[in-house]
Amino acid sequence: MNRKIIVNHKEFKMEKMSADTYMEYLDLAEQIDAATSERASKRYSRQEIEAMMLFICKAYGNQFTVDELKDAESGLDAAGIVIEFNMIDMGIAEEMNKRMDKMMKNFQSGK
Repeated sequence: MNRKIIVNHKEFKMEKMSADTYMEYLDLAEQIDAATSERASKRYSRQEIEAMMLFICKAYGNQFTVDELKDAESGLDAAGIVIEFNMIDMGIAEEMNKRMDKMMKNFQSGK
């Protein structure tokens, strides 16, 4: 995946995500979606934001800490955290599209 994030004035790249890590993401995203749809208020809870931050750190190979991620000066703001968590799915979809395009080009050229 080509996801990148800037935390503590440093750029970090998300490396290859294992199937187990992605399945963990799917479980967490499903839990969060189910919980927010059941509440009158569609806002995320504190625990959900904390879980998102922990997962973002994990997805980036724990190259930075939750404290660095949420630092008011050099981390992400609240919207950035939610967006970064949700962009994990987009990153997987982009990677799939790239691979499919490559396969189609190879197929068309007879490779």
